[in-house]
Amino acid sequence: MANSTTQLTRDPAFDRFLGAAVGEDRHGTNVTVLSMFARLGIDPWDEASDLAGMADVPARKRLQALLSRFKDVPALVANSGEVVARLLAFLPEASASPRRAPDGTTAGLALPRLGAPIHWIIATVLLLVWLAVMAQG
Repeated sequence: MANSTTQLTRDPAFDRFLGAAVGEDRHGTNVTVLSMFARLGIDPWDEASDLAGMADVPARKRLQALLSRFKDVPALVANSGEVVARLLAFLPEASASPRRAPDGTTAGLALPRLGAPIHWIIATVLLLVWLAVMAQG
């Protein structure tokens, strides 16, 4: 039987964050952010995207709240602040995912998400071709 590869990630920009270790659970298994979110019943990529889009303080508070709900890793109780800071450092930079100000606005030009529908790409190409034709005539 031939090997088939399945892409489990939605946005590779979040791979470092979702693959980062949170700690060991009671059975000695290393728990990643991805598995923590899955155990909490949260979509990992949606949550990572939301966190990346937040300003620093709200993102810290949100991740801190999620860690406090996660009881599978006993060591989180003592050092959750350090874990939050370490994990947030793995999120994509603001240029890849704009951080939101506390009032909900974003600074700078908002770029479309990766995985934008193909019809927008086709429409853009057609528009550029049309503009080029119009400029020549």
